[in-house]
Amino acid sequence: MRKGWIVCLGFLLLAGCRGQTSMDPPREIFQDMSDQPKYKAQGQSRFFADGRAMRPLVPGTIPFGGANYAADAGVLTANPDFLREDAAFYRGVVAREPGAQPPEEFIRRIPVPLTKELLERGRERYGIFCAVCHGDAGYGDGITTKYGMVGVANLHLPKYREMPDGEIYHVIANGRNTMLPYAAQIKPSDRWAIVAWVRVLQRSQHATLDDVPPEHRGELEKQP
Repeated sequence: MRKGWIVCLGFLLLAGCRGQTSMDPPREIFQDMSDQPKYKAQGQSRFFADGRAMRPLVPGTIPFGGANYAADAGVLTANPDFLREDAAFYRGVVAREPGAQPPEEFIRRIPVPLTKELLERGRERYGIFCAVCHGDAGYGDGITTKYGMVGVANLHLPKYREMPDGEIYHVIANGRNTMLPYAAQIKPSDRWAIVAWVRVLQRSQHATLDDVPPEHRGELEKQP
């Protein structure tokens, strides 16, 4: 019994020991693949005949932005998908006058043409990435809320209807509050398509008779 107390006391003393700073490599009991053989950039390899660890791209390889890597290599024309130089398109912001703070602000309207194809794409992407939480109509009642998800935004609240298009784009890409970022899953053009569809949902639930073309107003007025 006494030996058991001594062992327990020893463990407690070890647990409370903060140790000392050292330049020596740490001692790892369970490595969990944190330290494994690998080739580093510009390294050498005796396995390949040319001695290089870095290998040529596999035929058909494309970068994350979707452009053709081989076709763009050596071309003097800058590829905006690589540079992300269009702040309005890629970040949803525009520069303010010199000296203004903050120096940028969210753009009020989407920087791409509003077409039927864009809206159809937005409806599809919204259904894939957004409806599961925000619901098909945007009321924040998606299927995840039935399983305990809280804090899902009701997109029909005034603050979201008045929010600049660039800010909605920013939230899709970077997340906010309990919403995680979707930049890795949704490319920039599709983010704007989703923004456009969110506006369609908001307009559909808050439209007035003046929004209906004159030739169709009579049909609505006949309804009870």
